Amino acid sequence: MTDIDALTGSPALLPVERVGDAVRFKRMTENAYREASFLDQRLFQDAADETWIPASDVEAAALRLPKVAHFIFHTGHVGSTLLARLLGEHEALFCLREPAMLRPIVKAAGQPAPGQTAEADRLLRLFSRTWRPGQRALIKATSFVSELALELLGQVPDARAIALGVTPPVYLRVILGGPQSRGECEALSPLRLARLQARLGRPVAAESEGERIAMSWLCETLCLHEAAAHGGGRVKWMDFDRLLADPAAELAGAFAHLGAQTQPAWVEALAGSELMRRYAKGPEHAYDADLRRQVMAQAERMHGHAIRAGMDWLQRMAEGHPPVVGALRRAAAAARRAGV
Repeated sequence: MTDIDALTGSPALLPVERVGDAVRFKRMTENAYREASFLDQRLFQDAADETWIPASDVEAAALRLPKVAHFIFHTGHVGSTLLARLLGEHEALFCLREPAMLRPIVKAAGQPAPGQTAEADRLLRLFSRTWRPGQRALIKATSFVSELALELLGQVPDARAIALGVTPPVYLRVILGGPQSRGECEALSPLRLARLQARLGRPVAAESEGERIAMSWLCETLCLHEAAAHGGGRVKWMDFDRLLADPAAELAGAFAHLGAQTQPAWVEALAGSELMRRYAKGPEHAYDADLRRQVMAQAERMHGHAIRAGMDWLQRMAEGHPPVVGALRRAAAAARRAGV
C-alpha cells in the first residue's frame, strides 16, 4: 500500500506537524482518538508511534478527499473538551480534539499566514476522514484557532458549528482559579492582544493580569461573534453554565444542530453518565459542577480585585466599540438564562 492509499483509507494516520518537506504522522486507533484530549506532540511515546511522509504525497492524498466536517469553536477553559467527549459518544460523530496542525496557521496581528487557505483546505480534507460510512468528523479547535472560524466555515459550506463560551465574570474566575490556566493565559496574551488590536483597528492596552484575562475573553469571543454573524443558522451559541444546569436539553439541542438523531432516553443517560463527573482533559480525576463552583468561589475570594479590574476594563473597551457592546450584551443574556 502506498502512502497516498494509507492516508485516504481511514484516519489511522494522524498528521501532527510539518518539518521541512515532510509531515510527521501518529498511528492511531479509533479508541486512541476517543481517549486523547489533545491531538498534538503529547501523543508520541516512542519512535514506533510515528511515521514520516513526504509533504508532496500528503498533498496528493488530500486532493482525493472531500471536506465534510463540523466544528466546535470556543474561548478556552469553558468545558469544550467535556462537550466534545459527550458529543463524540454519538455513533454519527467522529470527534477530533484540538488537532495541532491547525494552530500554526494562526499568526499574530490577525494577518493570514502564507498559504493559509491552501493549508486549511488540505488539513480539513485529512481531518474529514472517518472510520465508517455515516460518520462525520467533528473538529474541536484549540481556543486561539477561533481566529480561523470564519475561514474554516467558508471552506466547508454545509458545516455546522457550535460556539461555546461563558460570561466574562465566570471566565475570569475560572482562569484565576488555577495556576496552569493562569500561566497559559499569560503565554497567549501577546498573540491575543495583537489579534484584538487588528480586529478593532486601534491600539489596546491590557496591563494587569485581570485585564489580560478579560482581553483574552474578548479576543476569542469576538471571533465567534464574527463567525456567527456570517454563518447565521449554521452556528449555535452555547453557554457552558447552561449546559451544566440542564445537560439533557442542551445536549439534545447540540445533537440536533449537528444533524445527529437521538432518542430522549439516550440523551438523558448521557447527561447523567460518568463523563459529567470526570475532568474531561484527565478523566482519571474526579471533577463536577460542584467542584467547579468551589474553585470559582475560591478565586473570587483570593482574586476579587483582579476580577473587578477585568470587568472594568471590558466596560471601558465597550465605549465606542459596537462589537464589544454586542459581545457583552450576548454574555449578559446568557448569564440570565444560565442563572449565573
